[in-house]
Amino acid sequence: MKTSTIIKTRRFQRRTFLKAAGVSIALPTLESLTHAAPSSGTPPMRMVCISSALGMNPQAFFPTSFDDDYELSPTLRSLTDLRNDFTVFSHMDHPGIYTKHGAMNSLLSGIDAKKASAGENFSMDQVAAAHVGYQTRFPSVHISLGGSQGASWTASGIKVREESDPLDLFRKLFVNDPEAAKQARKLELDQQGSVLDLVRGQATRLEKSVNPADREKLDEYLTAIREAESRIQGMQRWQDVPKPTVEFDDSVNAHGNMDYPTLSPVMFDLLFLAIQSDSSRVFTAGFGMHNHVIEIDGVNTGYHGLTHHGNLPERLKQLRIIDAFYIEQMARFMAKLKKTKTAGSNLLDETMVFFGSGLGDASRHSNRDLPIVLAGGGFKHGRHVDATQHTGTQTPLNNLFTTMLQNFGVEIARFNNATGTVAL
Repeated sequence: MKTSTIIKTRRFQRRTFLKAAGVSIALPTLESLTHAAPSSGTPPMRMVCISSALGMNPQAFFPTSFDDDYELSPTLRSLTDLRNDFTVFSHMDHPGIYTKHGAMNSLLSGIDAKKASAGENFSMDQVAAAHVGYQTRFPSVHISLGGSQGASWTASGIKVREESDPLDLFRKLFVNDPEAAKQARKLELDQQGSVLDLVRGQATRLEKSVNPADREKLDEYLTAIREAESRIQGMQRWQDVPKPTVEFDDSVNAHGNMDYPTLSPVMFDLLFLAIQSDSSRVFTAGFGMHNHVIEIDGVNTGYHGLTHHGNLPERLKQLRIIDAFYIEQMARFMAKLKKTKTAGSNLLDETMVFFGSGLGDASRHSNRDLPIVLAGGGFKHGRHVDATQHTGTQTPLNNLFTTMLQNFGVEIARFNNATGTVAL
């Protein structure tokens, strides 16, 4: 994090500044908020998908009973004050995934990214983002710490880029480009649009004269062109709409990429402010795979090595400190959302917050029994759900994703290989 950089913007009086770790933001009346608001007056639903690349230690994560008054597990105890705002699921996973660490790429799709044809592993966050489109400035926003998750994939099979630097994320969300840069960007977008029109016309004419196999490849190519066109048109729409006015406080000083106690709150606070300013409605946040020492009190061993703990007490202790930290970040984020009142209720009721991992038990490279929590979104919570089906098999995670997408407003009967929905 470039802590020597200070970004100053205009100061406005008679405006309320929202305070967060390292950030203060003034929310003026913006054109972007005006035409982003649903015409029905119904508050928009948001979606935040948080993930851990290396799973969670199952013995410390899952509660031991499914009673209504079940006791929270050690890893989940930071959620105590939010007990009625989330649901824990046991015995849920992607049934066709056996890719060990590679499963982090398929967490949000349930499809093996290495074996999928282009667009086959369209991730559920990007289905939601396509549904929203450019009603907001950014269809989706993605962050990661400690390495990329790589779980978000567009309809044409392109992996979505994640932001790892709070300063870069801040600039993207809240800093307006200079006028000269805007004009250059406008010209660039116009030129790109012209090129795409030409290429699309040529590809469409060619489609009539090729064999079925080549036609399938052309369909994938045309899908990518349509995505690019939509992106260009959306960016053009927002080109002259000012971003929320922001001051950035660079006094928050991270030691480096592994200073999670500093970086994580700032990144999540930026996501919170993006939700509050309706800059986007779809978000992912990942804690990546690596073997560096995370700068958390009580941790002195590389993260990946800790997941292969061999049941050694000291390694297990450190791993569980890291797992608990991840949930603490989720709890802190949820609490901020819940404290923020809206016309309908509060931001947590209007935001689905999902936590999960493509690994169930990293020590065994197991992709079964994934650690899953769903919070907010207006669902009835407060339970630990046994997702074992009557056949004795585990419920596909895509069933839950189907339910989330429907709650988001997407008209979809089944997401990817889902077999149904989940009652909440």
